[in-house]
Amino acid sequence: MVIIFLTFLTVVAAINFCLQYRVNPKQTGPYPLLFFCTFVACLGHLLLAFSTNVDEAILSNKMIYLGSMFLPILTFKACLSICKIKFPAWSYDILLLIVFVILALSMTVGFNGFYYKTITYVQTNGVGNFVAEYAIGHDIFNYVMVGFVIINVSLIIYAFVKKKSVSFKSLMALSSIEAVSILSFFISRVIGSDTLVMPAVYVFDQFAILYICFRVQRYDVEQIISQVLETQNADSYVLISSNNSFLGCNAVAYETFPALKNCRIDHSTPDNSELNHLLIAWNKELKQGDVTIEKKFEQDGKYYKILLRQLPLSGSEKINMFRIEDETSMHNYINMLGTNNVRLELMLKENDTQIRSIQEQMVVGMAHMVESRDSNTGSHIKRTSRVVQILVEYLRKDPTLGQSEFFYDSLVSAAPMHDIGKIAIDDRILRKPGRFTPQEYEEMKEHPEKGAMIVENLLTSVESPDFVRIAKNVARYHHERFDGFGYPKKLKGNEIPFEARVMAIADVYDALVSKRCYKAEMSFNEAYDIIIEGMGTQFDPALKDCFIACRKKLEDYYQSLSEDEA
Repeated sequence: MVIIFLTFLTVVAAINFCLQYRVNPKQTGPYPLLFFCTFVACLGHLLLAFSTNVDEAILSNKMIYLGSMFLPILTFKACLSICKIKFPAWSYDILLLIVFVILALSMTVGFNGFYYKTITYVQTNGVGNFVAEYAIGHDIFNYVMVGFVIINVSLIIYAFVKKKSVSFKSLMALSSIEAVSILSFFISRVIGSDTLVMPAVYVFDQFAILYICFRVQRYDVEQIISQVLETQNADSYVLISSNNSFLGCNAVAYETFPALKNCRIDHSTPDNSELNHLLIAWNKELKQGDVTIEKKFEQDGKYYKILLRQLPLSGSEKINMFRIEDETSMHNYINMLGTNNVRLELMLKENDTQIRSIQEQMVVGMAHMVESRDSNTGSHIKRTSRVVQILVEYLRKDPTLGQSEFFYDSLVSAAPMHDIGKIAIDDRILRKPGRFTPQEYEEMKEHPEKGAMIVENLLTSVESPDFVRIAKNVARYHHERFDGFGYPKKLKGNEIPFEARVMAIADVYDALVSKRCYKAEMSFNEAYDIIIEGMGTQFDPALKDCFIACRKKLEDYYQSLSEDEA
């Protein structure tokens, strides 16, 4: 009966190992190894039951340890993944080293008495087993296993309390794994054997992990979005390193440009087609410092536009990602219109301008949404935007700064977006009527980085790279200080982009002269003195003359606001 039970569990473990490939087709996370280790452990228990002498029993026991020893650390890694908790790589390496040390100790059974003092083979009703007197090596094993259970339980409790973005049902499944593991430990100690208990626990864990894999796949938003975008994508993507190594391309590229099938990954890109010839020449231009982000070419009667985006790889090496768009229909349509060609291009430009305007309005609208949620700021966006405009009016007249009209126009347009990252901050912090606790302040300090990400995601496809860079810098760095004590990057002096240094003055000045729920507004003289005193520490001293020259305009502006409210 015992043999049948263990055989059944081993077969189920093997089936589950195969089944997880269907539930988790991309084999993400530690789940494939978890299933394999549980199968090995179950097989070890079955072989132990079939053993006929002490040597076979010891060999089967080592197989059990080979499978079961890695289950706690793999479960720990699954907990980290599911609970979305970051863990230092070096700490994980230390835990893995400890597991290997314990495994090595278990392999000494039969050679010395460090793990088991004595081991005696027993057979009951035809079922092989052994009785051992535990030594210090086994005690260490117990301590390590208990330690892993405590760590995993702590992670789950933390996720229940703090991580609302984690699937509740996945956490319950994890909890059941730990609860069964703890219960099985006590049951096996009561009955004096784990031959029947542990294989059942392993199979239970497999079913729980299968459920978790299903949940992970279901709630992996990034993967779902990626799959949807991939199915809808009609553009070709080709990746080539800066040293001309072919790194790969998507399925659309292989279908559209069959010559790419002759390119071997990690080898030099062959000059075997018009496209490859163009990309190789483009790579050489990039090495020489000629950065062109768009080119067009014709092949087999079709017209294509290629857009370049460079991604960092390692050191000075970069990945050049080429997006190739088929513009044949547009090209043919324009040619067909003949004399209406110019008019059509103007219409296209006008439509593009409208799209950009809508996008910018959407971003500013999001900024106003933030403002409506933030109980501390009032009309902060409108006022700071006007302050930046007043400062820029003076800066445009200073040719020594070396900034273009496009730069100043972009800075004025980007000003309303500087606090857009607050849309990702929890309401309990953003709407708090008073000063923040240290922990709340740390969470609030995340808004510049989040704002830069939002600006990049919303504007990259419709705005010029230079405008996107300026808007990102305004959002990300407007809380940096000239002396290096700001956040989020603690940049110092000229490391801070010029546009962010201008925004910092506007942001602080408005905060000083405006009423907040936790403070009254300051007088213009007090605010002026604070800004001037902060030149060289909090603010760029090179902007001191600009601020002094704009003082009257700033005060007149805020005075007009007070009169309007009255």
